[in-house]
Amino acid sequence: MRTLVHTVRFRLTLWYALVLSSVLSAAGALTYALVSYQLVRHHDAALMEAATEVGRVLSTQADCEQLTETQRRELDRIGHVILFHELAGAGRVFYRSPGSSEVTSAIDHRGHLQEARFEMVPGPSGALRIYSRPYRSRAGRPGLIHVVESLGEITDLLASLRVALLLMAPLAVVLSAASGYWLAGRALAPVDQVTSLARDIEASQLSRRLPVPRARDEIGRLVETFNQMIARLEASFDAMKRFTADASHELRGPLATMRGAIDIVLAQPRDAEEYRRVLASVGEDVDRLRSIAEDLLVLARADSGRIRVERLPVRLDVVASELAESFAAAANLQGRSLAVRCDEPVVLLGDERWLHQLVFNLLDNAVKFSNPGSEDGSAQVTIEVRRAEGVARLEITNPGPGIPPEALDHMFERFYRADGARPYRGAEGFGLGLAIASWIVEAHGGTIAARNRTEGGVAVSVTFPAS
Repeated sequence: MRTLVHTVRFRLTLWYALVLSSVLSAAGALTYALVSYQLVRHHDAALMEAATEVGRVLSTQADCEQLTETQRRELDRIGHVILFHELAGAGRVFYRSPGSSEVTSAIDHRGHLQEARFEMVPGPSGALRIYSRPYRSRAGRPGLIHVVESLGEITDLLASLRVALLLMAPLAVVLSAASGYWLAGRALAPVDQVTSLARDIEASQLSRRLPVPRARDEIGRLVETFNQMIARLEASFDAMKRFTADASHELRGPLATMRGAIDIVLAQPRDAEEYRRVLASVGEDVDRLRSIAEDLLVLARADSGRIRVERLPVRLDVVASELAESFAAAANLQGRSLAVRCDEPVVLLGDERWLHQLVFNLLDNAVKFSNPGSEDGSAQVTIEVRRAEGVARLEITNPGPGIPPEALDHMFERFYRADGARPYRGAEGFGLGLAIASWIVEAHGGTIAARNRTEGGVAVSVTFPAS
């Protein structure tokens, strides 16, 4: 029972029954009020017509108190009629229809009524409806005409109507709720099927998809959205698997090298110089591990949103120039040169620390993966910073064989290295620098893209909203 109460089907049926009950209650009350109003209105019209007829009969005599036999017969035919004349502020009955003596006591005998009115008073056999109208005889004597009719018939009709409404409304609600429960079950049956199929999909089966129904309704859109979500989960799981495998591979290399060097040294006694050489090699591997760990930590903190990015004015051209000077000496040793092109100050709102890291990573990657030139530094890596169309643009180009077209879209993924891209002279990379650069650009509301140049090499373009 508890499970049934918490189902959408039950809640829909309950809400449907509540709404229907409210509607039927309002409709029943309105129907009862309208029927009651129309019955009383019809009854009042008959009383007014009778009073008009009484006035016509009385107008044939100068002194109404002296009624002729003809007048009395006509008044007797009309119904319950009671006539008063005013005497010293009180009323005196001078005519009463046959059978109306029991209602005389319920009528106000005062004769000073100024205008016609309806009233309802209790009578010996139930409620009475009275229409009272003042009149003045041809002799000038004031009086009152009272036409009285019992409301017993109307009361009985309304009582029957109340019973019918009270019996039919609950029955209609029960039947409608049962029908609504059945219809809700039919409507939600596809949802149960989707739930059952989705429950069978496990982490190892993310390639499966739910069958999309032919009807392009809410259920169809739900299934399509669910399939899209599974596709995103599959892509995330695959990326996580690749990330884990690549991280394990990158960490395994330095660890294996360190372990091998230590085992060789410990295999037999060595001189001090040999120990220093091995320890220096181990130190280099430790630096590699630390660099990988720091990069992974940056990406992990970025994924969790725990890195705060400041929004302060930063001269992007100054950052690029300073880093170009830092890289110049190392680039010249490898037969490369660096050139900075910037004609004006380029300011954007950002975090100088992370923008510095962005330019560093892009320059480091450009120098590593460029062809060496001659001793005069003919292989040139260029850094261009400019403002164009309301954006700050940074572009770094390097000479070289370029990147396979199918790899361009994956350059900024973690641990990704294209098959055709190899660092020069053993320069090593971990495949994390461009991933960090991509995050920095995204955190600053910018875009980053790579393309192969027609003259050879690769150009990485970054755009930011200008300050």
